[in-house]
Amino acid sequence: MSQPHTVILVGAGHAHLYVAAHAETLVERGARVVLVDPAEFWYSGLATGMLGGMYQPTEDQVNPRALMEAHGGEFIQDRVEAVETGARRLRLAGGGELAYDYLSINVGSRVNVGAIPGAAHDPSVWSVTPVSNLWKVRELLDARFRGGETPRVAVVGGGPTGSEVAANLTALATRHDVDMPVTLVTRSDRLIKQAPAGAARALLRNLNRRGVAIRTHTRIVRREGESLIADDGGHLNADVVVLATGLEANPLVQETGLPARSRKGLRINAKLHSIADERVFAGGDCAAMEGFDLPKLGVFGVRQAAYIHTNLLASLDGKPLAEYEPQKRYLAILNLGDSTALSTWGPFWWNGRSSMWLKDFIDRRFLEGYRQHSGNTQQH
Repeated sequence: MSQPHTVILVGAGHAHLYVAAHAETLVERGARVVLVDPAEFWYSGLATGMLGGMYQPTEDQVNPRALMEAHGGEFIQDRVEAVETGARRLRLAGGGELAYDYLSINVGSRVNVGAIPGAAHDPSVWSVTPVSNLWKVRELLDARFRGGETPRVAVVGGGPTGSEVAANLTALATRHDVDMPVTLVTRSDRLIKQAPAGAARALLRNLNRRGVAIRTHTRIVRREGESLIADDGGHLNADVVVLATGLEANPLVQETGLPARSRKGLRINAKLHSIADERVFAGGDCAAMEGFDLPKLGVFGVRQAAYIHTNLLASLDGKPLAEYEPQKRYLAILNLGDSTALSTWGPFWWNGRSSMWLKDFIDRRFLEGYRQHSGNTQQH
């Protein structure tokens, strides 16, 4: 009788929540299914709204242990430190090791704080990853507001996340009836560069109306004391800094020894496994699909989820694997923190309260679905 296969999921990202919620289908094939992650899942879709005071942290989380165990899988609360693909073995930060037959990696991305000298060890500098950082920033600001302080805040990065963060920092200050200086800095000539120009102008008007100072064509090269130093020598004073600069794949993918695209992630094919190892799958922000340069947005990881699950099943059954084709257009909605949101879909865009209603509905439905799958519909 053959030994049962071991399927290990590294990281409780968007894609692996789906696999965890359907783990029983793998278990029915005789597989041992294990999810390894150091913490709770924090959902990026509600993160900026949580920062702005619209949501509480419990509304933004899913318990991956409960989800896995409800569907016959196992959960190990630990961090994978190294992947030895030759031996098909993982080394855990806690000191243990795990052998696998099939591996799927969904560990997301990070902001490279070290790219700005002086930022990495400065307690006043926060990155937008992990998502839990945004809750910590809110706690920090709440405490300072209650103490009668009005800190100066700078957000570095003018993409969708940086723009949402700036908008929701302003919203948080408004909830406290505080006029907090917020500056949004981008090296680009405009905000949300990949969005339609009309959408970018609408966003700019919204932020300007609410007092956010926008500095374009500005590249921050150093954190020095309470200042951010730009490449032109200019200084921007900031008591709190939030970095929302370009995301790069979790460095764990570089530790696999498998082909990776610098900063983009593990190189995978349309079947979502490594181009060099058909037993190692990857999805979401830590994966770089051959022939595409996908933005690091959750919508891709969510859609890849069913393909990773299907292909793990096919691998166990010895059947052909399905091929994933990225969607050409996708809906992106930015929570602006003032009960409105900005939606884009390809060349089309619209903003207002209806956009915020739609975003809230989609995000809550996503999370509630996994809470129901874990047998817990209550916020925890």
